[in-house]
Amino acid sequence: MVVDGETINLLPEEMDVGVVEREGFAVAEEAGYVVGVSRQLTPELVREGLARELAHRIQGMRKSAGFEITDTIVTYYVGPSEVEEVMHDFADYIRQETLSRDLIEGQPTEGYTETQRIDGKEATLTVVRRP
Repeated sequence: MVVDGETINLLPEEMDVGVVEREGFAVAEEAGYVVGVSRQLTPELVREGLARELAHRIQGMRKSAGFEITDTIVTYYVGPSEVEEVMHDFADYIRQETLSRDLIEGQPTEGYTETQRIDGKEATLTVVRRP
């Protein structure tokens, strides 16, 4: 190592090497490997997170409504444009995760209903068991 134009030799026990986390990154070290991941949330990641959270909430509603694990349902939703877009764009994922035959915008007259607050967005969800 060269310091102020002078070569200095250090022994391993004279060095202390560590990881310094940079702003905007999460860093983990294990078994001599270091990984850094950006903490920046892109619009795509935010939308995917909302889709996963909606599926999770619908699953909880199925349980609260007393549905069997194998029961298929129809899910109705009313919410802001972000919720509508995610329900449309991630429809296949949400249907598969929740056993929903359909995802329908609107409020039915039957079924189990809850109003959910997700990431600052309020959505009313209804699940209806279908044979």
